[in-house]
Amino acid sequence: MTGKIFDAFLKEKGDLIMRGRWFTVMGAMAMSLALLFVPQLMDKGLLFDGAESYTFYSQSESSQAQIVLADASEALAVKWSIASLTGESARYEDAEEAFAQAEKYRAELLIVRTVQDVTDYYYYSPCLGGGVVLEGKKINLHIAVRDSSANIGSPLIFGGY
Repeated sequence: MTGKIFDAFLKEKGDLIMRGRWFTVMGAMAMSLALLFVPQLMDKGLLFDGAESYTFYSQSESSQAQIVLADASEALAVKWSIASLTGESARYEDAEEAFAQAEKYRAELLIVRTVQDVTDYYYYSPCLGGGVVLEGKKINLHIAVRDSSANIGSPLIFGGY
């Protein structure tokens, strides 16, 4: 009789141990999956700091891009929600803040154009990926200045300024 009780006790202990191992394995798998995705989300921060508003482009790196607008308070959540992000721009009331962003990315000024009351500055930054070819030069950062305000975008600003 004692043998049967002891066997039942061991079976119950074995079941508890197996359940514990199952939860340990599942927990380890969940952590592994989290470690795969967290760096990608962290890499998807805003390109430009402290702007009043943001514009995100998807589907295309041209004027055919779909445009999504966001206030500064919701910009990061909006950016994370866009599956095929192809560009981003930000608006600053003070143009100097936009130029400070270009300095942050160690951008080299390649082209300057003025059309009516807007001056466009086209840069290349080794810190930013992608780009488009404009006048035979690879461009991946664009600043458009009107009066004292500016928009900055990568690779270009679309949708007018």
